Amino acid sequence: MASTRPLNQLTLIHGEDRFLVDRSVKEWRDRARPPEVDVEVFDAPGRLNEFRNAVAEMPLFDPERALLLRDPPQLTGSARRGGADPPERLVAILSELAPTTLLCLVAHAKVPDRNAVLNAVKSKGGSIIFHPAVKGRELRSWVDREIGARGLRLGAGSVDQLIRVAGPDLGSIASELDKLVAFASGRPLSIAEVRMAVAGDESTGLYDTLGELLGSNPAKGAESVDRLLSEGRAGQYLLAILAGQIRDLVMTQAYVKTHGSSSGLAAAIGKPDWQVERLARQARSVSPALVAGWLAALHDVDRKLKAGEIAETDGLRLAVLRAASEVTAERGRRPR
Repeated sequence: MASTRPLNQLTLIHGEDRFLVDRSVKEWRDRARPPEVDVEVFDAPGRLNEFRNAVAEMPLFDPERALLLRDPPQLTGSARRGGADPPERLVAILSELAPTTLLCLVAHAKVPDRNAVLNAVKSKGGSIIFHPAVKGRELRSWVDREIGARGLRLGAGSVDQLIRVAGPDLGSIASELDKLVAFASGRPLSIAEVRMAVAGDESTGLYDTLGELLGSNPAKGAESVDRLLSEGRAGQYLLAILAGQIRDLVMTQAYVKTHGSSSGLAAAIGKPDWQVERLARQARSVSPALVAGWLAALHDVDRKLKAGEIAETDGLRLAVLRAASEVTAERGRRPR
């Protein structure tokens, strides 16, 4: 049920789970959106001059204005690197907030307790929403609540199946539950029907593969592929899904290069917001040339598989191992 309480003029949303942060931001945007114009979004600005002008200006066409400042380095401590304005600059800007402007600050990470901006929001009576990582029993409880919120009636063992296939990524679990709503059409589903509906989608497991490949230890991407193959997943099918995900990454990098940010990307490529957030984050962690090379390599593996030149599992393993090595090498060449 949507809240009927008026929005606080100043809101800070942060947390360790990107999906929950994005969900809270969507709820804020739906309530804050002015009748005539959309919410104005500022993506990760290091320098705050343009944002400051928007904060201080009175709206011209609407009685209210809504601003969203997403992942500014002043919230996470990274402002001290790369020439960004310090947190104290953002604190000063908050004091200039026009009375008819609604402002939401967002961080896809936990803002440190001693952060100057966090303390300024508290002192001004702002609203602070924090989403910790959801794990263990809390994850099961969250899935149960999401099932109830959608009116689903699922057989015993369904929660375990969803967590095994899609967990612990809350965005993937939510996507699977939405799929089950369409599949059920109001009727109860047995555990066998749940398995049939969600187990055939290997893409959730491969999100871990791509995420680990681009994470702090790229070799974990190869371990993820080994795990999926050892579970009996079809190598050809995994190859097709991974190629599709890398193709999305190529499209994301091209869009950001052309438009300067990921704003509008979800509509452009037809992906949900939580997935676009992940793609945009991954796109910044690797060069476009490297990603394009992976796509070409996977197409070559597919050709060799169909020609019988390479074993089904070997082709995928070798491609991901090579990609992990290339990520590590590329990072080693970056200036420190």
